[in-house]
Amino acid sequence: MSEPQVDPVVEVALTEEAAAPDLRDLAAMGDGPTPDAAPARIPDAAAVTSEDPQLSPLGLPCGLTVDATAQPAAMVALDILSPCQPDTTVTVEHSGLTITARTDALGLLTLDIPAFETPAFFTVRMGDGTEDSLLVPLADLRAYDRIGVSWAGHAALSLHAMEFGARFGEEGHVWAETPRTPAAALDGTGGFLTQLGDPTMDDPMLAQVYTLPRDTLSEGDSVRLSLDAEITAANCGDPAEARTLRAEAAGRVEVTPLTFTHPGCDAVGDFLVLQNLLGDVRLASN
Repeated sequence: MSEPQVDPVVEVALTEEAAAPDLRDLAAMGDGPTPDAAPARIPDAAAVTSEDPQLSPLGLPCGLTVDATAQPAAMVALDILSPCQPDTTVTVEHSGLTITARTDALGLLTLDIPAFETPAFFTVRMGDGTEDSLLVPLADLRAYDRIGVSWAGHAALSLHAMEFGARFGEEGHVWAETPRTPAAALDGTGGFLTQLGDPTMDDPMLAQVYTLPRDTLSEGDSVRLSLDAEITAANCGDPAEARTLRAEAAGRVEVTPLTFTHPGCDAVGDFLVLQNLLGDVRLASN
C-alpha cells in the first residue's frame, strides 16, 4: 500500500483545554488473569435508593452491572451487563477518552480498554441514562507510554506509529491495518494499537490508542507518530471534532482538543495528513 498523499490544504486548529458473576466466563467459558486489586465501585445514587423488580426474558434482573479486571499491558477488561437493554447504545468514558458501542441480544458488552491513569476511572452510561462508575488500579502502567486520538462522527481518523525508523508499510509501521496485540508488548516485539468503539453506529464515538513498552526504547531510539483522515462520502466538507491524549509512565494525561474541516467531496478517496500534532516518543527519565 502506498503512503497517502496530501492534496488539499486544510487549516488545523488546536486549543488547550454490587458484585456480579464473571460475564466473560458466561460468554466464552474462559478464565482470565487475576487482577492485582479489586476495582472500587462508585455507588449510583439511583441504584441505592430504588429497586427494579423487573426481569429480562431470561429471568435476570434488569439493572446495570459493570465489572472491571486489570489485564497485562495495563489493559482493563470491562464487562457490562444490562439484561433488559439488548442492542442498546453504551457510552464509556475514561480520562478524556469517550467511545460508544452496543450491547448484544443478551444485553452484554465486553471491552478491552488501554488505561491512561492509575487508578483508572471509568464511567459507563446506558441509553436510558443509567450509569455506573469504577476505579481500577494498574500496577504496571508505569512501564508504558500511551498516545491516543478520540473523535465523534465519521471523521475517519487513523493513528500511525513508525517504530525505530520504519517507513510506511514496513515492519514496525503500527496502524489500523497492522495493529498487533498486547502480546507484542509483552514479548518485546514493540507497541500495539487498540481500536475502540463501533463505527457502524449512526453517530459513533471512536478512538485509537497506541501503546509502547518503555523498555523497548534505547538512547537515540524514537517512534514517529502521525494522524491522517480519509476523505469519504460520509464526511467530505464536514467539520470534525477530536482530541489527542498522551500519558508517559503513568504521568499526567495531556488532552488536547483538535478541530478541522474535511476537504470537499471532489477529494473523496484522498487522505488529509494532519501535520505536527503528535511529537515523537523518545527515551526519557522516569
